[in-house]
Amino acid sequence: MLEIIKYNEDEYPYPCLLVLGCFDALHIGHAELLKKAKLQAKINGLDLGIMMFNNGKGGRQVYTLEERLKLLEQFNLKFVLLVDYNDELKKTSPEEFLSNIENKLNVKGYMSGRDFRFGAGAKGKSSTLKAYAEDDDNGVWYMPVKDITYVGEKVSTTLIKNCIEQEGNLVKAGALLGRNYSVTGIVIEGANRGKKVVGFPTVNMKYPLDKVEVKKGVYKVKCLVGDEEFVGIANYGGRPTYNESSVLLEAHIDGFIGSLYGRAVTIEFVEFLRDTQKFDTTADLTAQLKLDLKRARLKV
Repeated sequence: MLEIIKYNEDEYPYPCLLVLGCFDALHIGHAELLKKAKLQAKINGLDLGIMMFNNGKGGRQVYTLEERLKLLEQFNLKFVLLVDYNDELKKTSPEEFLSNIENKLNVKGYMSGRDFRFGAGAKGKSSTLKAYAEDDDNGVWYMPVKDITYVGEKVSTTLIKNCIEQEGNLVKAGALLGRNYSVTGIVIEGANRGKKVVGFPTVNMKYPLDKVEVKKGVYKVKCLVGDEEFVGIANYGGRPTYNESSVLLEAHIDGFIGSLYGRAVTIEFVEFLRDTQKFDTTADLTAQLKLDLKRARLKV
């Protein structure tokens, strides 16, 4: 289990390699950096740790801290240096930031992506770390890792958020992340018309307040219920056919039988199918949902 080290509070006495970055999305670029760091830690006989912001840089996140810690298990990390992104940190110079780290951690080497920025005014960068490591008095080494691109674009959290929130391009977002974008929520009671009126039983959940919102519309999804995985379709938004504007995530889980009230369900967004529409009749809505489900049942 990963040890959590709080920045400027907790100590880590063992010689270590620290990977610097924000790591709020844990995308394919981060995975490449961590694979290289894992190798360097092994070669140099060092424990491997990663710096990470506790709650990102504010606002909604691609992954919550709990989700990020789970995703990090595959990289043989020993610890996470947890940093609060607050006013005090924003005033800390790059040199002071590194000094604070080394006052508590036995750092022998640093690694980061070439685009990493840190310190007051984001003045610290790869060249700052290079110069710092070249000063023999500091006794550390530094290795940058070049940016990863996808179809000619630099992989970044900003690009991923744009795919999710603005474009609804969950196929591209999934490729950049290396996995489908997902949210987990507790099933709540809805209007009880899905099975009885529309002919499509659904689960309803409030979208997590700390997660990046998907573009409103209808999606092809995977639904994870415990250890079981199902194909499904989901609508995020209102229900205009019934003049309901409150925003919910509502999913039909193909093939699932039973009640899920009060249970956690994970929805993986595979592909945007269409915008939410207002239908003249329930029969028209049902006919469209049948077409949506037919598309979703194609190879996921």
